Amino acid sequence: MGTSGTSKKESMNHTFCVTSQQVRELFYQQLQLWPLVKERYEVLQQVHIKTLHIDDFNIKVQFNPSRILSAGAKVDRESLLKRKCFLCPENLPAEQIRLPFKEDYLILCNPYPIFPEHFTIASQKHIAQEISTHLNDFLVLAYCLKDFSLFYNGPKSGASAPDHMHFQVVTRNVMPIDIEIDTLSDKQIRLLINEDQSELYQLTNYLRNGFVIKATTAESALSLFQTVYNAFDSLPEESEPKMNVFGCYKKDKWIITIIPRRQHRPSQFFAEGDAHILSSPGAADIGGLYITPREEDFEKITPDILRDIYSQVCFSHDEIDRISTRIVKKE
Repeated sequence: MGTSGTSKKESMNHTFCVTSQQVRELFYQQLQLWPLVKERYEVLQQVHIKTLHIDDFNIKVQFNPSRILSAGAKVDRESLLKRKCFLCPENLPAEQIRLPFKEDYLILCNPYPIFPEHFTIASQKHIAQEISTHLNDFLVLAYCLKDFSLFYNGPKSGASAPDHMHFQVVTRNVMPIDIEIDTLSDKQIRLLINEDQSELYQLTNYLRNGFVIKATTAESALSLFQTVYNAFDSLPEESEPKMNVFGCYKKDKWIITIIPRRQHRPSQFFAEGDAHILSSPGAADIGGLYITPREEDFEKITPDILRDIYSQVCFSHDEIDRISTRIVKKE
């Protein structure tokens, strides 16, 4: 994607095959033709949201009963093999409009929304979630859909369909991370690598520590992403290191945020009695829009509980420091 001496727009013409306007037209057509989805998006406008302040950051907590299936989804190998994949084209509801993207993906209006505009970009093939081999598509989407934000749930970091490759495209600035990444102080973000067309930053003291790439070319974004990816550890049984990835294209550059994960679910998910919280943090939750499908969990969530949950599922300052050292030393 892109070559030296060629403008970015010209270099991406061969993949420029969807626009923000087309996606919005899909959204409004879907609301007209699928009454159940229209109802769910109308209900979403009435959901309860509270904002919790933790350190210098805001976390929005959303009470959204429609997400209960996703929050409690069984994602072990045996359970996945037993169910029909809900992202495979042959299993999609007849009412679901399909907008092709490239030759590989379908853009779908998400029937269980978290955001005012919420889409799933699903591979037309039943292949596993794996960001490293599909990041180029992620960057093309961000470039084409400049009005939106994108995110990716790793197969063990919030994906309810870890066996089917997909991204999500959502309303920008609903997740606090969309805004905060541009306003962090020196104690929260520090420059690690400064190259001609890109920079890599360490995101720290942020509850959800990680890395931020800012790049003016797709090649430089891909290169820095691979540098970060290679510095992560993964277990032998894992297809890739646990992570969530956020992306957008604005002010003539890609901004890619990578949040490595220690684990998918916190101890509260497995607890009993009053300590139990139905919580399976995915990218939206890591982005600062924390979803609670049960009203009792919405009521009991406090800044201290959220701080504890994030400390369990995300990396500490010291852990991110160690990864940064590997990156800088090119170990």
